[in-house]
Amino acid sequence: MIELIVVLSVIVLLTSILLPGLQAARDGARRVICSANQRQIGVAFMLFGSDESGRLPRSWFQEEGRLPDMMAMTTGESEDQAMPASFDGLGLLWKDRYIDSPACCYCPAHSSEHTFEASQGKLISGTGPERTYCNYHYTGHMRQGDPDQRIRRRLTDPNLVLLTDGLRSREDFNHQHGINILKGDGSTIYRGDTGSMFLNSLPGSEEFAGDFTEEFAAGDWIAKIWIELKVDG
Repeated sequence: MIELIVVLSVIVLLTSILLPGLQAARDGARRVICSANQRQIGVAFMLFGSDESGRLPRSWFQEEGRLPDMMAMTTGESEDQAMPASFDGLGLLWKDRYIDSPACCYCPAHSSEHTFEASQGKLISGTGPERTYCNYHYTGHMRQGDPDQRIRRRLTDPNLVLLTDGLRSREDFNHQHGINILKGDGSTIYRGDTGSMFLNSLPGSEEFAGDFTEEFAAGDWIAKIWIELKVDG
């Protein structure tokens, strides 16, 4: 009995030592896969730009000033929408097959409702009544905060940020301690979220059901993060 207790104690001790290391390794592997996804999307951006005179995919949501919804690949249908349901932003890369599968728009670390499995059926035509969200946040085809709304064209600029991990809510923040970022030259970087500054600035999904309409429509928290990241280079 004493020997059994000793063996169990050793197993518990080893498990408590190894589990944090295994979790860290798992998180690191997910960040690598996420980064590879973003690089694949970066190639799609390059191919799209080469066919469209250097332009980036249009985002109807950006034109309407709806930054939180720039995670959506389709517009969905709504009463206040001036256009029929269709593909938007990153969804245009899939619509015209610049990416082989929309699976690359979904991060393996994402743990909320916006998964590839839940979305793939809606991405066949892009015309469903509900918006289809991916796990990455497109920074748009126009410069941020520019009164003339100039079109962004610098597809080889290493300072231009084309894509970040999701910023719509805390549930869309794929990695707990930082975010992956896709640059204009196709490279990706992982930026640590020191002190959870980015994460804590995001609203919880439960806040969307409250008196949150105006702030959500403006996406002020996203604009502040993009300013911090200097998305326009």
